[in-house]
Amino acid sequence: MKDYRKALENFEKCLAIWKKALPDNHRDVAFAFSNIGDVHRLISNYEKALAFHQKALGIQENVQCNPLECAMTYINLGETYREMKDYSTALTYFEKGLEIREKKLPKNHPDLAVLYHNMTKLYLATQKYSMAMKNIQQTVEIAQEKLPSTHPHLLEYKETFEQIRKEM
Repeated sequence: MKDYRKALENFEKCLAIWKKALPDNHRDVAFAFSNIGDVHRLISNYEKALAFHQKALGIQENVQCNPLECAMTYINLGETYREMKDYSTALTYFEKGLEIREKKLPKNHPDLAVLYHNMTKLYLATQKYSMAMKNIQQTVEIAQEKLPSTHPHLLEYKETFEQIRKEM
């Protein structure tokens, strides 16, 4: 299932096609950069991940694009920095992504739950348990409303909730 090599290969093919057919600053080129960056994050190649996410952001911040795509790039950067243990930079990017998502999505959208969970993991790593609890409660509340009871994300969120409860 987790064939990151193949995913990277396919995203790079996609990027090559889009770069031939579209201007260099097109939102689809940015989307491809962001996807390539996320695969690099998933294989712990953080410097490459950051470089690709920054390329995406450079396009997204300078052309008319879907704000939710820009938010996703901010969140991907946040996740990369969180995994690198640069928590203050991660939080800055998470907050930028959150600001956009909260304006553009319903309060109970599952994408907000994913972001709240990412922020929970950051607060847990920095031992800010009350902030972690606040975020995981929002996460679980959304997930219980929107996801089936056996959904793997909901189960993971409940597990995180229990972990924080034990820490407090």
